[in-house]
Amino acid sequence: MGMEVYTREYVETLREDNLSLPPGSKMYNIIPQTGFQEKVLTCDADVLIIGGKRGGGKTAVMELVPLEYIENPLFTCYGFRKEEKDIKKGLWNTSKQIYTGYATPKESYFTWEFPSGAKVIFEHLQNENEIDRRFRGVEIPCMLIDELPQISFKTFFTLLASNRNGLGIKNKFVASCNPVSRKNWVYKFISWYIDENTNQIIKERSGVTRYFYKYGSDITEIAWGDSKEEVYEKAKAYIDMIYDERLSDSGGSKYDLITSFCFIEGEYADNKIFRKKDPNYLGRLAQQGGRQSIKDINGIWGDDEESEALLTSQDIELMFNNTPQTTGFRTAVADVALTLDNFVIGAFNGKHLYDIEIFTGVGSETAKEKVKNFLKRNNIRKENFLFDLNGIGQYLVEPFSESQKFNNNSRASNPEIWGNLKSECAEQWVTDVKEGKYSVDPNLKNRKFKTPYFKDLLLTLEDLVTSERPALKRKIVTNGKYTLIQKYDMKIQIGHSPDIIEMLLMHAYFTKHNNNNDENLEAW
Repeated sequence: MGMEVYTREYVETLREDNLSLPPGSKMYNIIPQTGFQEKVLTCDADVLIIGGKRGGGKTAVMELVPLEYIENPLFTCYGFRKEEKDIKKGLWNTSKQIYTGYATPKESYFTWEFPSGAKVIFEHLQNENEIDRRFRGVEIPCMLIDELPQISFKTFFTLLASNRNGLGIKNKFVASCNPVSRKNWVYKFISWYIDENTNQIIKERSGVTRYFYKYGSDITEIAWGDSKEEVYEKAKAYIDMIYDERLSDSGGSKYDLITSFCFIEGEYADNKIFRKKDPNYLGRLAQQGGRQSIKDINGIWGDDEESEALLTSQDIELMFNNTPQTTGFRTAVADVALTLDNFVIGAFNGKHLYDIEIFTGVGSETAKEKVKNFLKRNNIRKENFLFDLNGIGQYLVEPFSESQKFNNNSRASNPEIWGNLKSECAEQWVTDVKEGKYSVDPNLKNRKFKTPYFKDLLLTLEDLVTSERPALKRKIVTNGKYTLIQKYDMKIQIGHSPDIIEMLLMHAYFTKHNNNNDENLEAW
């Protein structure tokens, strides 16, 4: 007797039936949704980690995984969660929506028993020191781990060693996770799938199978590759040391010691059933505001501890109360914006900020005139004017052709030290501020400004710069280069664009491009 197979067209009608049910109705068509859930259930990697964006349906699809084998009376699946108290509100509650009517629940043991005798059991991993004792020698053909980052790297591999069976079926090992910081072992384990610049999963890599061999006890002691052959070449000495050549007689191979792995990112857009049941879910996430809402909705990894602040509030206070750091060389810098963000332009005498204007919602022609008037008012030559070329700054290229153009991602003077020009200037400016080499005119300190970020509030320049300070962070990167976090991440930190801070740090361009010595700068 073979297995009954359905056409894709028929499967789509079942999915449509599910979507047509009124909210709260019992769903009898137990079937994965198109996209994320279908990819998870058709993935044949030895180890599969799923997650990322909130609302993708991670827990539900994990509990669909064991259904492939529930006709086997000897089949057992274990679902794990770190804390026992979290099992009931997570794995157990979700399982009720899927298994009710098909299996008998034993809630006191968090166990489902199917008519064949197959079982799905949920257990906790609270005392990780006992994990090895509890599961050494145990054969578990199907393992599910909810919220993987909550357990240790050691526990993960201890459980993986028990993921085996003598039933003649393929082992299943699936774990879920939300985005974590760079310090968490899960981030390091799946780092190949994460874009270091955007801190998001690389779309083209989600669902791609890789291979690994763990030759040591640390997260860094893993050989990775795009094929088993590549991994074997990297870990040949370790594999050859333990492989028994007699296994080849029965069709075995050294490649059997290498594990396949895949990461698949969940997509809220694919979870149509949940979207219908709770249409306000995304709105609730968004209402958290600022960094957390963007992190949850867009799937931002490494956000909590992936950077270090460069300036303290005391550093900002020093700059605003410092003696004038004038040299006689006058320059101007503009962070250009035409719509919702601020157009900020500042005038400097040496490293002393003595005039500033902040505009909002100006058109390109108005912006050109405001810049011309600002330069004229402050007696600053066009060639001593610097503006950011990225994006909207293109509007100023023609009328200010002789001016300096600042491209954030331009090559640094020494690419081995800095990730890009913006990062190089940021370090120079931060260093100068900390050393008391920048100052702000007393007349500017308490001047109040209205910006779209604070609605009807009027804030002093010092308040505005202080509020933007948290956006200025250095990214912790493996190559050791001094690199600022991306503009996108800066907005996550403070909820808006750090326009004034960006204008200020760009001023360091004049220092970096004039022999790094203010004494060599000539007054115009």
